[in-house]
Amino acid sequence: MSRELAITRDLGTGQADAKTDSTRTAPGGTFLVAPVVVPVFTREMFTAEQREIERLVREFARERIWPHRDELGELDRELTIGLLREAAELGLTAVDVPEEHGGMGLDKTTSALVAEALSAGGSASWVVTFSAHVGIGTLPIVFFGTEAQKRKYLPKLASAEWLAAYALSEAGRGSDVTTLDTTARLSEDGEAYLLNGAKQFVTNGGWADLYIVFAMLEGSGNTAFIVERDFEGLEVAAEEHKLGIKGSSTTALNLDDLRVPKENLLGEPGQGLGIALNSLNVGRYKLGASDLGGCKRLVEEAVDYAVERHQFGQPIAFFEAVRKKFADMLVRTYLLDSAIYRSVGLIDARISGLDPDQSDHARQVINALEEYAIEASICKVLGSETMFRVADHGVQIYGGYGFSEEYPMARAYRDCRIDRIFEGTNEINRMAIYGYFLKKVLLEELPLRDAERIWSEEPRAFDSRLAWEIETLEVARRLIVKCLFEAVSLFGQDLRNAQILGEDLADLAMGYYAASAAVNRLLQLDEKHALDSTHRALARLAVATFLEDLFRILYRVRPVLFSDAYGRRFQEELDRRVNRLHLPFDPTREVRRLTDDLYRRRVYRFE
Repeated sequence: MSRELAITRDLGTGQADAKTDSTRTAPGGTFLVAPVVVPVFTREMFTAEQREIERLVREFARERIWPHRDELGELDRELTIGLLREAAELGLTAVDVPEEHGGMGLDKTTSALVAEALSAGGSASWVVTFSAHVGIGTLPIVFFGTEAQKRKYLPKLASAEWLAAYALSEAGRGSDVTTLDTTARLSEDGEAYLLNGAKQFVTNGGWADLYIVFAMLEGSGNTAFIVERDFEGLEVAAEEHKLGIKGSSTTALNLDDLRVPKENLLGEPGQGLGIALNSLNVGRYKLGASDLGGCKRLVEEAVDYAVERHQFGQPIAFFEAVRKKFADMLVRTYLLDSAIYRSVGLIDARISGLDPDQSDHARQVINALEEYAIEASICKVLGSETMFRVADHGVQIYGGYGFSEEYPMARAYRDCRIDRIFEGTNEINRMAIYGYFLKKVLLEELPLRDAERIWSEEPRAFDSRLAWEIETLEVARRLIVKCLFEAVSLFGQDLRNAQILGEDLADLAMGYYAASAAVNRLLQLDEKHALDSTHRALARLAVATFLEDLFRILYRVRPVLFSDAYGRRFQEELDRRVNRLHLPFDPTREVRRLTDDLYRRRVYRFE
């Protein structure tokens, strides 16, 4: 592979001009109170430079990672770090690091597409090592480090001379990071902090040169520290024996009066929780992007197998039960794709309006990321659950061979199980989604006071080949807004503790967000007269898939939200609106159309 293709700063950071439209900088979570048809960023809007980067990364993944995927599935530090440094030669480990500190300083869309494209290499273990290093291992210093810290550490991290890790989780705390058992106190000489405690499940723990460690600082609370591997008092425990991602390093850290120089305190005392959560926001949408790349790869591996595998005198691909699985894989992957780039497009549009010369630019970037915390969590949950569903379908399509380690689906099935736990469990991320919605409503940042107007208005008719999809989503949006409004009215701040209802509300929001992103993406193709029959089938099945989840959840939340004297007033109207949500087409025919196209191409491609 020619190194002449390496990413250079000349490729720039620009997005398509249309992304700077003010409608794309709407505050996070407001997609529920906006019309279905809005401008959204899609992968079809990648710049020529971004497409070249994507091509380069896929080439690297296929030529350098794919041939070593079996070895990378077992612990091999030399091979893993060697390939990481090859990636660094191409600039892939430096995408999110500012130029003045040895990085590329590229936009979040480019960062996401790099994460997606690397999954083409077929090694989840290597991608985990890479992602932890460039994400939660490096970004806390990018966003919160002093100039001295950035000068000292970022060039080494950007070049992969040093490998980074992130030490937050503890054995007794799990997802509760508001308080920690690990403690920190100022040394008697006042020159260092002494940390005591233990950290659990540290990705890259056994191989890292630098750790971002969180502890409860005496008198201040949760605080972050930059810890070098050779600091006195740090002990790296043995490697964990894991269900999947066996080729990545995961260890505990034992801290016994770990001496951290005073200048290695990261951010401000007591700022640790903010550093942790804001770093995770980036990790969440990038994990979704990595899962997206994995979904596309598994679809292509499964279709190659299904077209060649014969049973009862024909390829198994042409049995309707198998077609149904492939259609589900395609539709859900497309929904995820649309949601990922809709989200990073919003983030990039907000960041592009900031002045990089301002002294608090890093803080403003963090604020932009936090603004879209709902969307970041949506990407994480959708990504991890779509990947697992696609892998499960893949195992089933392969039959007995899907259960064999000699075939690709078994490893993918094991490896992707961790994704629903990484970056905050999916339960925590669903809580974040409905928790942020509640916060925005209570602060009147989300105008749910208009819910009655939104509920009472009839969706207008659309003159479009996607009219049914748009009008159906408008009806669904009104139902979701009404449910959220009634939930906040009924529970108030106690909605945070109504987890069963809260998860249902989060799922409604996620399903609508992805479906409306997909329909808007397809609408853009229609406006360019590029919407063919396959796209049409995709649009119909995308909305139908969302409706299945909508019906199921409405059935469950109805007695919670609409069964008292007040709520019963809306039941007749609720029924009327739900009854409007029917399919005016034969879904079996659309499944055939979609899968026929896949079998002909044998690649996942909808641009």
